[in-house]
Amino acid sequence: MLILAFDTTNSTLSVALLEGEKILCQNLILESGKQSELLIPEIEKILQENKIWYQDLDLITATKGPGSFTGVRIGLAVARTLKIATNLPLILINSLEALAFKQRSFSGEIFAAIDAQMDELFIGSFLSQGNQITELTESQLVKRAEVLDFLPKQNFLLCGSGKKIISTTLSEKNLPYEISADDDIIEASLVGLLALEKFHSQKDFSKNRDPLYLRGAKITQRKK
Repeated sequence: MLILAFDTTNSTLSVALLEGEKILCQNLILESGKQSELLIPEIEKILQENKIWYQDLDLITATKGPGSFTGVRIGLAVARTLKIATNLPLILINSLEALAFKQRSFSGEIFAAIDAQMDELFIGSFLSQGNQITELTESQLVKRAEVLDFLPKQNFLLCGSGKKIISTTLSEKNLPYEISADDDIIEASLVGLLALEKFHSQKDFSKNRDPLYLRGAKITQRKK
C-alpha cells in the first residue's frame, strides 16, 4: 500500500511517502510560512524521485490541526483536491495525536501541547499502551495560566512545542511527569503510519474531514 502523507500545521513542512510500514522517503522543510508555496512542489518532487505517480497511490493522509490557521487551511485544501482528483481514501490526523504517536514507546499517559501563541496552548491527553495510542480527552485551546487544571494527576509524558512553557509552570508544583527529549516536529512519516493503523481498523473516516482549528484566524491591523 502506497501512502502519501504531509503536515503543514506548524512551522515545519513535512512530506513523506510510505509503502505499508516502510518509509520510502521523507522531506522536512524548515521554512516557516512557506507551506502554500512549497507543499505541491515537494509532493511532486517526492513522487518523481521515487518514480511513483498519483494513480499509483492507495491512500492520502494529512494533519487537520490544531496548529497554524493558515497551515491547516492549506494542507486541507491540497488534501481534498488530491482526493477529488484521484478518488483515493483520505484520512485526516489530529496534530496532537501525531505528536503523541511519536512517543508511543512510552507506557502511560501522554500530554501533548502545541504553543498556540498569545499565551494559549492547544492540548490533548492520550493513553499509550503496547505502541497503541488512544485519545483520552478532546483537543482544546486553553490559557497558559489555566493549563495546570488539565494536567494528569499521575505520572505522564509531556511532549510538543508547548512542553517548555508547561514545564516552567510545573517547576512550581510537585507533579510527577517526564518530558520528551525529542524535537517537536510533526513528521509526515508518522502521520502516514498512524493513518495506516486507522485504515486497517476499517472505520468510516468520511465524516471526519473537518479541520480542527480550535481558534479562528489571527487578524492584525495594517500599520498606517
